[in-house]
Amino acid sequence: MNLRRAWTEATPLPAHEPPNYKDCIYCFPPESGLPPLYVVFNSPYPGATTIGIYSGRPYNPEKAGGAIERLDWREARITADGVELVKLHVSRFLPSDANKVMIDRLEKILQGTLQTTDIDKRFFTHEIRELERFRALGIADKILPTDRGEAWNNTHAATLEDYQLGSDATLLYTTEALEADAIQLERENP
Repeated sequence: MNLRRAWTEATPLPAHEPPNYKDCIYCFPPESGLPPLYVVFNSPYPGATTIGIYSGRPYNPEKAGGAIERLDWREARITADGVELVKLHVSRFLPSDANKVMIDRLEKILQGTLQTTDIDKRFFTHEIRELERFRALGIADKILPTDRGEAWNNTHAATLEDYQLGSDATLLYTTEALEADAIQLERENP
């Protein structure tokens, strides 16, 4: 039996236009004893075309409710009207104990019984901006699109980019809110 090479193709790296790999096989040194590992790259959000500079999240800027703007959460003032907009926006999602904790904090800030923190300002401005983006997409208030989270991901990632924020939950939620979220997840998924 004679074997002939079918074809040989060399891809110099770094390539001028790197290929869009969807999968690969990692081979380890034989002495490691590890078998080759087949890896598939995918995203839970269909249609994502861009990775956020600040957030690192995949999203589609064409479906994010407008262009990225350079906004500053630091100058935010918590207002009653703004808190109502936050409540309106989060009402479109499934009930969240973390959001309840953060809204409770905003209401205490309005009453003067709690000092505003950077986390409060970021949560407040993020939710209002996300609402603006949902509206720009033509999505009615209190409606959760049945798109497996695509609209939320696109607007959420774009809003993080607007405010030059990473995707770490501690930027938008206090420790207490994150603990409430963990307890809720445990309760709902025993």
